Amino acid sequence: MSKRSAKIAATYFLTIIISLVLIGGGGYLVINKYLNKTPDKSGIDDIVIDDGASQDAEYAPVFGDGRTILFIYEAEKSQTSTCFLLARFAPADNKAVLVPLQTDIACELDGTANTLYEFYRLGGTSSAKRAVEKFTGLTVDRYLKFTKDSFNTFADFMGNVEYNIPDNLIFQNPSTGESTVIKSGNQILDSNTLRKVMCYPNYSGGEEYRAKVVGNLAAELLNSGSRGILRDSLDSVFTDIINSDIETDITRYDYDEDKPAIEYVLANTSEPAQLVIPSGSYNENGCYQLDDTFVDALPRWFAME
Repeated sequence: MSKRSAKIAATYFLTIIISLVLIGGGGYLVINKYLNKTPDKSGIDDIVIDDGASQDAEYAPVFGDGRTILFIYEAEKSQTSTCFLLARFAPADNKAVLVPLQTDIACELDGTANTLYEFYRLGGTSSAKRAVEKFTGLTVDRYLKFTKDSFNTFADFMGNVEYNIPDNLIFQNPSTGESTVIKSGNQILDSNTLRKVMCYPNYSGGEEYRAKVVGNLAAELLNSGSRGILRDSLDSVFTDIINSDIETDITRYDYDEDKPAIEYVLANTSEPAQLVIPSGSYNENGCYQLDDTFVDALPRWFAME
């Protein structure tokens, strides 16, 4: 090979080597910078993570949360020792509407005319529930039937109530031998005295007046509990009541479902109980007939329309 040819070849070879170094080195620097690039953290401290986003939304009551419950109290098997109360829990309005039902309300069921108490006496809780649905036109969702013991448990939880006794209450129960001697005027009633006032058989106003007494005492009792034990120990109250000798179709599932609504009401008012006294008159058979105007107004009072 001539010297000229050798020089050209060397120059060509050197050019190739230099090009590879420059291209390879530059490519390495670009790739390395990309692979090891530090993320831009500017503004990351300004990002706020909402811890509440993963939590349940705050409870807001709606119309469908309402529930209508029939309460029955049977201290013993007699008309004046039995009490009926229809209640509507309406969390959207922060209230529990209480309607005392006197035992001699007239009703016709399955072609038979009788009183609420007689339907209950002959057919039990299911017949009483059907009778109430018939003369009110409302659906009763659940029921609670208290005995003497379970009522005392419930009333003890709620706390004593103050009530103005209209007259001296004096009575000797021929069935149990229990004596009732309660002076008129403002009295602090514990669970035992409360029961005696509710079941006193000789009010001058008869069953109509006794039902009003039951309604007033129930409202005072519920409001008393709402200011104390229900607000602080709701789970304990439910557990102890449901494990007593109470009869009910309310389940633990029902309680868990309604608990947010109950807590909502308790957090927003200390007096949820609102009393509605029925209106009507006695018919020719000596039974109390509810007024049509009262029955027609019940859905409005119950916040159902």
